[in-house]
Amino acid sequence: MTETPRAKPAQSGKGKPKPSDPSQGAGDPLTTSDLVDLTKWHIDRYDRLRSSTSVRASVLLSANAVLATGSLILVNYHIQTVKTSHKLWIECLFGIFAALALALILRSLWGAINAIAARKTTRALHSAEIPSRFLFNWGDTLNSVDGHSDFARKVGELDLEAVLGHSLAELWTDILQHSQRHRHLRSAINTFRYCIMAVLGLAMFTFAAALS
Repeated sequence: MTETPRAKPAQSGKGKPKPSDPSQGAGDPLTTSDLVDLTKWHIDRYDRLRSSTSVRASVLLSANAVLATGSLILVNYHIQTVKTSHKLWIECLFGIFAALALALILRSLWGAINAIAARKTTRALHSAEIPSRFLFNWGDTLNSVDGHSDFARKVGELDLEAVLGHSLAELWTDILQHSQRHRHLRSAINTFRYCIMAVLGLAMFTFAAALS
């Protein structure tokens, strides 16, 4: 008796497949329902990108904290081993190295913090470009209703065209937000490279001054 092959179980952890794109084929344009699904897929995608950016920024925060600790240890070591015979220009040069290292570390820290949570919201920066995102954004939803009954009434009155409009506004917000956070992260990473060189220079100068 021939055994009927079993279907492979669906693997957990896989994201939803991307909806079809009308530009990839010669078929009819997408319906409103298809456009809503496509928009939701991209919103989920940008949410994952935002989480990834926050994780990388958190790692950068930890790395900057290590460099800041190392810089303070070097400054403390220099103070404890300073000699009265040191010339003024040596102390001034050390102060410049230490101030430069700490300033770069603070600049990288500030960029990493903005990559996690920017000081200004996307709505504040692009207020004229973002329409209402009712049901997709808690702030716009609360500003559009007056209590639960009003909320339930407005949700019941929604049609696909309205849902598509609100979802597109949310997707546009996600695109602007990701662009803003990614820009802060790139700036923080570039500054971090200079932080490493500044701390290495501070370390070499500290030990050279201690041996002189």
